[in-house]
Amino acid sequence: MNAHSLIKLFEQSPVVVPRKLFTDARRLDLSPVEFCLVVHLLELTGEGIEMPLPSELGERMNVAEHEARAVLLGLLQKELIAIDASADVERYSLLPLFEALEEETVTVKTPHALNENLIHTFEREFGTITPFEIEQIVGWLTEDGFSEELVLAALREAKLRNVRNFKYMDKILRVWQDHNVQSLEDVVEYQRRNK
Repeated sequence: MNAHSLIKLFEQSPVVVPRKLFTDARRLDLSPVEFCLVVHLLELTGEGIEMPLPSELGERMNVAEHEARAVLLGLLQKELIAIDASADVERYSLLPLFEALEEETVTVKTPHALNENLIHTFEREFGTITPFEIEQIVGWLTEDGFSEELVLAALREAKLRNVRNFKYMDKILRVWQDHNVQSLEDVVEYQRRNK
């Protein structure tokens, strides 16, 4: 490769990665694969792709789709990326990451160990689910504190009523929460009382 070819290579649209991301990756508890995914999100955003599929990210990172999805989920759970649905289209937002970079000390949320089978169960029922829906599941588990068994019970309840949507499931979980339903035994008792 001659010098002219090298110059052309470097003149292509560069991906700008803040130096602080390199220096603070350890403080933010970013694993190498999470760091790589963030860089790819920066690159894809520059290309106008604001909501890449896990399969696209996996292909670019040379990892399996399920691994790319798991890394995305981990970053969502750590609240270092978010899904912005305020515009006409959903997109990944790196704003939480950049805000964390500005802080001197940051408390990165320890991600709930999300069972990949939970996502697969939802995909069997709903087909392909969106990143926004994945974030909803993560929110039920981390922010709202629902157990996986309760989330799956709400999915079964929605399926029995032939209403397969996330808003209905959220309503089920909120009603259970209002009635202090915290386990499968509580669900059975609640349903017995309310027949």
